[in-house]
Amino acid sequence: MSDLLDIKLVIDKDCPKLNVLITNNERNDDVEGVIAAIQGYANKKIPMVPAYFKESVVMLPQRQIVRLYITNRKVMVETGHRVYEVKKNLRELEEILDPDRFVRISQSEILNLHKVKSFDFSAVGTIGVELENGESTWVARRRVRDVKRILAKGGNDGYKK
Repeated sequence: MSDLLDIKLVIDKDCPKLNVLITNNERNDDVEGVIAAIQGYANKKIPMVPAYFKESVVMLPQRQIVRLYITNRKVMVETGHRVYEVKKNLRELEEILDPDRFVRISQSEILNLHKVKSFDFSAVGTIGVELENGESTWVARRRVRDVKRILAKGGNDGYKK
């Protein structure tokens, strides 16, 4: 853990909503930064993705999505537990997905950068991607520059969970 802060989580079944308490010996730049980060997260309205599994509809939080891809002319959403079908096309989904989390790597695939285990730059002209769930994929040659630019910026928020 960082010398800057300690994080403590208290689970209280009687607590009606998320409460955040910041304790410090003074109000300083570090405290202001933590407050700004929490407010930014709370104010960010990120819609859930409606997905279909068998006969039911599930509203998926974006943080659970590993990747979205096209197979057999259907758009699929993969989470760590299951693969769902989505009725929207990738372009429509790209408009609602969090740009700090998702990157389009080909005409038929969008990845959640927070679910990437590693990038392999050894292949000339493309990038291999290993996902946390063990799946592997490739960045299309025409998307390599975009992905490298995002990673150079810190991977959209450091690309950690």
